[in-house]
Amino acid sequence: MKTKLLSKNNHNPKLSILREIKRSQGLSVAELCQRVGLSYMGIKQHCIGLERDGYLDTWRRPKGMGRPEKAYRLTDGAREFFPSRYPQFSLQILESVKEIYGSLGPEKILHNIYKAETQRYEIKLQKLEGESRYRGLAQLREEDGYMAEYSFDNSARTHRITEFNSAILDCLDNFPMIRDYERQMFEKVLRAKVKRDEERVAGLYRCTYTVLGAA
Repeated sequence: MKTKLLSKNNHNPKLSILREIKRSQGLSVAELCQRVGLSYMGIKQHCIGLERDGYLDTWRRPKGMGRPEKAYRLTDGAREFFPSRYPQFSLQILESVKEIYGSLGPEKILHNIYKAETQRYEIKLQKLEGESRYRGLAQLREEDGYMAEYSFDNSARTHRITEFNSAILDCLDNFPMIRDYERQMFEKVLRAKVKRDEERVAGLYRCTYTVLGAA
């Protein structure tokens, strides 16, 4: 199924639907119409097909008024359509290091990896400050496959970088220490305290980095 979806290029409507749902916590057909630009029936038929093939499922999402509405979200099967950085190979390396050198082996490797990643980001962002720096890091993470977006919460007066994909999800699950390395990397690059919040529901993933103490 993946080969067929990818065969027409990145403008394939089914891929567009998957990407838009990935950048959300679930969308209705009407919401997808606004984002993808296809007719209601066109979107509905694509969603039915994607659900049949095991890439989407549905649930009744509560609304403020009226009956709950039907919304689509990704299943774990849809993970194959989103960028990864050789997760299985990387995971095998870390597991082998752990087996040979003990639990401290993977930690030392991850420390060096995130030290290098931090330096790479800092070099690319060295001329940027404040909001421009936050936006710049979000763009770099987007390029690295994390589907990242920058936003500013006016009510809380906080800057946020939200990621809708983890390019290293398998490693993240098996080596939870990576979460802390990611948070520390964001703090060093953004030069501020950062709070990391991760949400996962079915095939949906969202990780939010909130910059603390920045106006």
